[in-house]
Amino acid sequence: MKRDKIYSDKTTTSQVDFSTSSANLLILEEDEATYRMLVDSVKDYAIFMLDARGYIKTWNIGAQRLKGYDKEEIINKHFSVFYPEEALKINHPAYELEVASKVGRFEEEGWRVRKDGSLFWANVVISAVYNKDKQLIGFSKVTRDLTERKTLQDQLKESEERARLLIESVKDYAIFLLNPEGYVVTWNEGAKRIKGYEAHEIIGCHFSKFYPLEANPTEYTKFELATAIEQGRFEDEGWRVKKDGSKFWANVVITPIYNKEHQHIGFTKVTRDLSERVRNENLMKKNQELHRLNTDLDNFIYTASHDLKTPISNLEGLLTLMATKVGPKLDSTEEKFIELMATSVQKLNDTILSLLEVTKVQKDLNSKKEPVSVQHMLEDVKAELVEMINQFQVEIQEQLEVKEIMIARAHLRSILFNLLSNAIKYHSPERQPKIIIRTMEEDSCVVLSIKDNGLGLTKPQEAKLFGMFKRFHSHIGGMGIGLYIIKRIMDSLNGKIEVVSKLDVGTEFKLYFREHTS
Repeated sequence: MKRDKIYSDKTTTSQVDFSTSSANLLILEEDEATYRMLVDSVKDYAIFMLDARGYIKTWNIGAQRLKGYDKEEIINKHFSVFYPEEALKINHPAYELEVASKVGRFEEEGWRVRKDGSLFWANVVISAVYNKDKQLIGFSKVTRDLTERKTLQDQLKESEERARLLIESVKDYAIFLLNPEGYVVTWNEGAKRIKGYEAHEIIGCHFSKFYPLEANPTEYTKFELATAIEQGRFEDEGWRVKKDGSKFWANVVITPIYNKEHQHIGFTKVTRDLSERVRNENLMKKNQELHRLNTDLDNFIYTASHDLKTPISNLEGLLTLMATKVGPKLDSTEEKFIELMATSVQKLNDTILSLLEVTKVQKDLNSKKEPVSVQHMLEDVKAELVEMINQFQVEIQEQLEVKEIMIARAHLRSILFNLLSNAIKYHSPERQPKIIIRTMEEDSCVVLSIKDNGLGLTKPQEAKLFGMFKRFHSHIGGMGIGLYIIKRIMDSLNGKIEVVSKLDVGTEFKLYFREHTS
């Protein structure tokens, strides 16, 4: 069969060269047979001929294997049978032939349809075929199944997209790429949050922009990149600069990246803001130092107070002896001096006792907490204050909705004793003392309220209420440390105190305990 006959049934007799010798015709037929055997034997490619209108004229074993049609089923069918519905709606097969006929060749990748309706991703090459008179007689069509490669590419693309979205969504780390010279190529949300630059403001800038001037940015960044290449990684902590000029303490990791040919193509740079950690570490160091100083101070106060107790006792004894032996011989002025000395010694003794009480509370702040009955503790405190209660005919009302408070027993006793004794001591001489003690729940807290109808406080006095040795009424005894101790206890419990007072009307203390018994 002549080659022209392979390509088109429409070739006329006048198109065949009958002047060719018999030997030449034999060679031509042998070449054509060899070519046909070669095409028919190819299994990995669908290779077939279309006529000028797109109807199938030949079919190799590769086409049968790839598309699922036997030769008898597909010959003289239009090649559009291989295209999905969406391609047919836009008349894509006709477009392919049009392009091939105009430029000689058409190539693309896209979805195609097998006999069983399944889709595969195909690389398609359509080439125009001409006879010796340069007349278009049809098209050759070579199709290769690239579904596996397409799947891998899609998976890789999806993986890369997930990685990109993951990196871009990270807010606690600045993660971005540098080119080999150190210029910013990408920018994630964390980089924007930490450094303050929008992507369009920083991409294309050198990363030395993030370094303080005193760090010699140009030279130091060269050192960082060189070390990363030499050692495979560079890590550092130091000050970096935000867009607004403020500094932050950063942990920086720079890693070189290479392509599959092992060519260096840039760096990844991961920056974490450690300013909060540094602040916390500094705060912890300061707290430790303050704790040490407080401990030393407590020890000093305890030791000094203990050592002073004996000399003060001696002074009290000497003053008593002096008053007994020498007193009758002294005039009124000299007797007054003796009384002043005795008063001063007594005040000194009271001060020492108060300091000892403060240091004791300080050491007991971490005492074990337990559910403590407010009613039982209140009865103990009232028994201790019974003389004061009877002396001033104090009316005490109790409204205990919450029965127990999670606290160290000694702390609750100290709170109730100081607040109740203060309410009695600072009563108004113009009316009978009345004290209301309540417990309740407010805003997820247990609240202890002690309200009186006593002298009350001014606003300036309220501001100084919890200071050590603060007293606002000179006619009333005491050292002024009770409220200071209560404040220290509530601070250690992460609670709070509120005070509402009105001069000559009364005062209410409300203590908020955050830890419940249940």
